[in-house]
Amino acid sequence: MLQRLGSGWPRSSLVLVTLMAAAGAVAAFPVQDVEIDGVHTPTQEVDQEKVLRGRQAVIDHGCGGCHGGLGNPDAEGWLAGAMSPDQAFLIGNCAPDPNDMGCFRTLARNLTPDNTTGMGRFSERQIFNSLRYGLRPGETADVDITGATPGEGNFPVNPKYLAPPMPWPSWRHIPDEDLWAIAAYLKHGVKPVSNRVADSQGPPDFWAGAYTAENIGTYPAPAFPTAMEVMPTDPNIDVDLVRTGRQLVLQHACGDCHTGGSNPNAEGWLAGGIAFPLGPCGDDTSTPCLVQHSRNLTPDVATGLGSASEQQIFNALRHGLRPSGSPDHEITAENFPSDPDYLGPVMPWYELRHMADEDLWAIASYLKHGVRPVTNAVTESDRAPEGWGSEYTDAKVGSYPAPPFPTSKENGG
Repeated sequence: MLQRLGSGWPRSSLVLVTLMAAAGAVAAFPVQDVEIDGVHTPTQEVDQEKVLRGRQAVIDHGCGGCHGGLGNPDAEGWLAGAMSPDQAFLIGNCAPDPNDMGCFRTLARNLTPDNTTGMGRFSERQIFNSLRYGLRPGETADVDITGATPGEGNFPVNPKYLAPPMPWPSWRHIPDEDLWAIAAYLKHGVKPVSNRVADSQGPPDFWAGAYTAENIGTYPAPAFPTAMEVMPTDPNIDVDLVRTGRQLVLQHACGDCHTGGSNPNAEGWLAGGIAFPLGPCGDDTSTPCLVQHSRNLTPDVATGLGSASEQQIFNALRHGLRPSGSPDHEITAENFPSDPDYLGPVMPWYELRHMADEDLWAIASYLKHGVRPVTNAVTESDRAPEGWGSEYTDAKVGSYPAPPFPTSKENGG
């Protein structure tokens, strides 16, 4: 069980064409000299294409939803982590007593390359290892890890894992080159911010008991199709597109909210139904407590996405429009609905919209043709009195497309 503290609405939770065009033809940029504990690090040239690739992955995987800035790399506190203790996530048995021994507070850490409070003192390999294996970078050696069994292949004998809700079980399915690109962006493409985040709480085993294959699925993911998936038989359906969509659904942690985690063989894979309270949900009645329920993403006609077209699913991911309230045609600036029926804020569409068109179409194809239908009637989510339009301004969630690199919160040539 995961709950976000705080008085505001909580937020969740690879193409380069737009970014490369915005950045121009510069292939590399210099990184300024730094001195740490008297040790001088000389200026180095950084591969800008790699940094831009990492930036794109960070934006469309929703890193800013927890670590600051949402989908806006020009936002104050971009990737600087939790700014106050009330931005904690409550993990475990936290009701009714938040002080219950089974309740842990975890806080999003500072991902900027600040040497004292952020990721500046860690190598790109340590960051890669945290994303691939879920290992805390500060307590993992700077070595090439070749296995996931403690004590073998340089895997730590007593691994110290990242705390939930960091979705590394899903991120480990991202290709190596993209994880290295993320590491490069965090080390060289983001401006340092001094923000010391308190250590997250956790059990004595540093979450090892929670990260079993039974709980988070296997790596690599099981072969397609699992018992919760179907192989398309219609010759008009592109099976390769369906497989690509499956990979993207895994990488973007869709199952964390819509059930199944990162395991496409889990019972109820993507069938939805998890409740997410928004607002204070306590004694403060100045802001209403609205409960969101993750919807059934399987192609069940009665209770899922079976009656929605792939175009409507695409419109949900690109424009944040509920499939049931979205027109079944391509949406442009000229025909955008005058009274849009938006998805609730828990759904990070404002980050997913930065994905390439072909990737969003692949996800739509997988949800329509690669997932086994599950009948699960999910309770309708509450809506804010004025709808959610006021939450989706450029000032709050950033612009689309993303602003050119570098913004005032980024480092580039």
